[in-house]
Amino acid sequence: MNLLAPLLTLETVRLNLDVVSRKRLYEEAGLVFETSAGLSHTEAFDALFAREKLGSTCLGSGCALPHGRLEAIAEPAAVFLRTAAPLSLDAPDGRPVQLFLCLLIPENDDGMYLKILREAASLFSNKPLKNALLHAKSEIEVCELIHNWTEASLEHLFFYIIYHSLNL
Repeated sequence: MNLLAPLLTLETVRLNLDVVSRKRLYEEAGLVFETSAGLSHTEAFDALFAREKLGSTCLGSGCALPHGRLEAIAEPAAVFLRTAAPLSLDAPDGRPVQLFLCLLIPENDDGMYLKILREAASLFSNKPLKNALLHAKSEIEVCELIHNWTEASLEHLFFYIIYHSLNL
């Protein structure tokens, strides 16, 4: 199981949102955090927006990882959003963004924060999975795709590379 699977449920996935700006998207994320995790939608919005002011959370290739820290939570929380139409944001490749994985992490949790961000970035770098998320017909399908996804083990990859380099 990956680190994102326990954070994403049918309650935390929204598809085909009709939003036209980052602000409106973060408002929707705040409302989902409020209903799914009992967080104040204003605090969730403020945390996401404050982080964005430091620099873009767009990854490129139509994906973004808005994230922020909150004192009010004890465990990480996540929301997956897909917009009906891609949003023109400040992505490094200039492409519009349609897939958003919004994360809120406890204020003092550095270790898990970085692990979840790294895993989320890896998830979005998987082209077949990203394409499947773009075309998923339901929240159930999105949850199944993310819950069944596993990141290649770096340790396994390391031993694979060593093994093959020794057998050359």
